[in-house]
Amino acid sequence: MSEKNVDNIIEFPQPKAEEEIVQLEEKEEITENAENQSKPKKKEPKKGHKLRRLFVILVLFLAILIGGISYFCPIEKINVKGTAYYTDQQIINALKKDHYINNSVFLMIKNRISPIETMPFVDKIDIQIENRNTITVKVHDSLRAGCIKYARKYIYFDKKGKALEVMDKRLEEVPLVTGLKYDHIVIGKTLKVKDKERLAQIVKITTLITKNELTINEIVFRSDDSVRLVRGQITIDLGEPVNLDAKLSVLPNVLNSLEGQRGILNLSEYTEDAKVITFKKK
Repeated sequence: MSEKNVDNIIEFPQPKAEEEIVQLEEKEEITENAENQSKPKKKEPKKGHKLRRLFVILVLFLAILIGGISYFCPIEKINVKGTAYYTDQQIINALKKDHYINNSVFLMIKNRISPIETMPFVDKIDIQIENRNTITVKVHDSLRAGCIKYARKYIYFDKKGKALEVMDKRLEEVPLVTGLKYDHIVIGKTLKVKDKERLAQIVKITTLITKNELTINEIVFRSDDSVRLVRGQITIDLGEPVNLDAKLSVLPNVLNSLEGQRGILNLSEYTEDAKVITFKKK
């Protein structure tokens, strides 16, 4: 072949191996994606369905439980324990006035959540279930600290000086407070004594009487600011209302030693350091 013909030959470039590999990979990837899209997807269980199912089961359970309690636990018998001031029937009648529920379980739950109020001198009540139809009401009395005579009635107050009850009769075991003047008396409110210091003294003395388990018939506030206590035939002169803790703490033993006697027991000069006690017979 001539040199002229050799120069006219055109050489075409050959495809590179790497380009062929890339093209093959792209084709395989496209095919794989198409196959994945054609396959149906598996549905995952939704959390919302599970929660709704659980809620329905819980509601049905509570409905069955409440229905069962309502049907099987009506109250047929009420026992009362612990009250010294009121009759069993008074407590039962008062119990049934405060949004009463005639069901042993529900009434017990109600009393624990919102304590039931019964009578003025009851601190609280506990309800115990004896069986599904019987409950026992345990009463915790609040002591009557004292009473005053007002408008021909006896008004009883608690250890905080709050007037809680009006009665026609005088209870001998509750000390009668005399010698004071009152602006007005409102049941459920603290006594309105004209001399405000006297109210604090009343509360202090009645608290100590209860603490030392004393039986005192009368607490007398005198015009000279001294205080006297009366127990039976013995008058106890406390003098000014100071050192009351010391004076009243010694009283139980002293009064026991004077049992059956009449006279004036003078504790006006008594202190923890100077234990001065005199007794003048009548």
